[in-house]
Amino acid sequence: MKQKFFAIAAIAVLAILGVFIFEYTTLAQRPDRNAQNQQRGNRQGGERGGRGMGMGMTNYASIVDNSWLDLTFAVKVDDETLIKARPIYQVTREKFVKKIEEIRSSGNMQGAQAEMQSFLATTGSEFQASLKEVLTEEQMAKLNELTKQRQERQNEQRQRMNRFREGGGRSGGGGGAQ
Repeated sequence: MKQKFFAIAAIAVLAILGVFIFEYTTLAQRPDRNAQNQQRGNRQGGERGGRGMGMGMTNYASIVDNSWLDLTFAVKVDDETLIKARPIYQVTREKFVKKIEEIRSSGNMQGAQAEMQSFLATTGSEFQASLKEVLTEEQMAKLNELTKQRQERQNEQRQRMNRFREGGGRSGGGGGAQ
């Protein structure tokens, strides 16, 4: 009798746990969750994909941040090199943040993307030249490859999001299970 009770209790617990997991897994996959959250006044997860800059454009300061992470953890340079590279990263990041604030305060959002692209080209070349003085050719090549891979992944994500937005999320237009 105890074995039957234990088996029934174990099945009941597994069933309840399964329902709980299923509910929250499907909740995360619902395409209309941002609309539901905004109706409730909850902005959680609302602006993503680099749109948090308030301009609908890439967060350029995060490019420098990601490069620092790659240099520190993926390229794995020694501490002495990191100490030499740190001021380069700080100055470059401060330039990006200052430029972003300058564009925001100007109110000219029409040309913001083009202006940031040209700023990125000039500041990016200065950044690369400064890093070449600190890093070896091998380290520089690895860092550039990691940056290229990250940009390709971000571009793929943007393309997927654009297709998703343009297509309404699902090809059938319905909200049912596929």
